[in-house]
Amino acid sequence: MTDLRLILYFEVVYRLLSFSRAAEELHLTHSAVTRAIKSLEDAWGTQLFYRTTRSVVPTEAGERLYPMAVELLAFAETVHHETVSGDRELKLVGGPIAFDILLPTAILAFSEALPQVRMRADVMPPHAAIEELVQRRVHVVLFNMSTLQAMPHAGRLQFQEIMTDDFIMACRPGHPALDAADDLARLLEFPWAFPGYLHYLDGQLPPGLTKMMERAGAPHYTLYSPTACMNLSMISDVMTIVPLSLATAHLQAGHVVGRRVPGVPKYHLGAAFRREADLEPNIRHFLDCLSTAAREMERSNAERMKSFN
Repeated sequence: MTDLRLILYFEVVYRLLSFSRAAEELHLTHSAVTRAIKSLEDAWGTQLFYRTTRSVVPTEAGERLYPMAVELLAFAETVHHETVSGDRELKLVGGPIAFDILLPTAILAFSEALPQVRMRADVMPPHAAIEELVQRRVHVVLFNMSTLQAMPHAGRLQFQEIMTDDFIMACRPGHPALDAADDLARLLEFPWAFPGYLHYLDGQLPPGLTKMMERAGAPHYTLYSPTACMNLSMISDVMTIVPLSLATAHLQAGHVVGRRVPGVPKYHLGAAFRREADLEPNIRHFLDCLSTAAREMERSNAERMKSFN
């Protein structure tokens, strides 16, 4: 296998078109750089530079090697960074429910025990998130449990249910739909906005409810962000359906009114991680922090649900 240092020396010589200047940048002697390039050429059986007393010119092989050498060196640096900093960085991918509700509380608890660990959380569709997890570019993925378990590569992953949450209907105060809160057919006559992740519950909805929605052409709007759905419901007659946890602040402030939604299953928030990652203390501690925050949220939600009609 070719020594990575030889690729580094080649990159510097190519970039500077000078063995002397390359030696200065690398803090080596001119002869050491010359020998290194000759060693690489001999190992590969091809000439990489035309040398004269006045110039250094890459051969066609050298021209082909250079962009790949740059990529290889960059990748090596990434490998080094990930290996050394892996214990100091936690990368998450998920959806709005986990990030908007549970993540702030979990971060505070996590940082108290491990303040040196940085955290990065990105939002992306479930299929893309699982691919990032399998490729080891993230540590934990947070989505609906049924969504996670239906994804490709499920056999290579481990799952943990974090939280269950009730969906509620939300609309502006004084909305005429409030007089028909128990009549689903009447409710579907109004325009609806659904959070995009609700699409992944399609297979779990009762057949009768699915057919009623199809006949009514619901939803009129599909927005990935539940916050956007609630904001729309506050300023118009558009109704929405969101997990109770995400609507709590708006309910308490009187911005929206909530009602139970008949026939819609609970939202089961789950975490996916690679099987071997369960032994990583940072990941394990973060999942424990999430679960603790979720238990408190579930207790509060159970009390709030008692107040709904």
